[in-house]
Amino acid sequence: DLATLGYGAEEFFVSATAASHAGETADYTTRIVVLRPTDDAQFNGTVLVEWLNVSGGIDAPAVWMMAHREIVRAGFGYVAVSAQRVGVEGGDSLVGANMSLKAQNPERYSTLNHPGDAFAYDIFTQVGRLIKDGAIDDFSAEAVLAIGESQSAMFLTTYVNEVDHGAATYDGFLVHSRFGAGAPLDGGSAIESTEPAPFRGGLRVPVLTLLTVDHIGLGE
Repeated sequence: DLATLGYGAEEFFVSATAASHAGETADYTTRIVVLRPTDDAQFNGTVLVEWLNVSGGIDAPAVWMMAHREIVRAGFGYVAVSAQRVGVEGGDSLVGANMSLKAQNPERYSTLNHPGDAFAYDIFTQVGRLIKDGAIDDFSAEAVLAIGESQSAMFLTTYVNEVDHGAATYDGFLVHSRFGAGAPLDGGSAIESTEPAPFRGGLRVPVLTLLTVDHIGLGE
């Protein structure tokens, strides 16, 4: 119960046109969930924007689940982004289940439209800019950090290497348990990606990456 922690939750739909790395464009409507202190004085000025994890066929706030105690204790703002198609429309997942937004609540989410993961990077950029530009009333951020775990961290790896220098939106990244590979830019399956993807030199902003044993393959 977030209210007992002094936090509130709001859900928003975000609609715009996104571009792929190849230059194609597509209209989209996705959703974000905003968690923030109900007392503005408790907000520390930093917003964490999580790329939700869809490996289980559902939008999962993996970093929030592991770090919510510290997030709330420190007064962070938090935004969950339905960045990938599986979380909105359904599709391939590790467990073969469809627990997408549309499957769980067709009426509530009928107007959502995700054109595919080739556009996910730009969608994530646009959400970050909305937060940074203060598009949500009374929610002005001094810093906006991108966070993601496992498959989402693979997408953030590619984002850092291929997108961030041009997008110049996020003030830093937490890339948590990304395996060794990055996600493809063309909308292909990140689950099948095996090519090692070290971070490039000359990163624009700080990047903190945490790799656990299972995610670098030593335990498999």
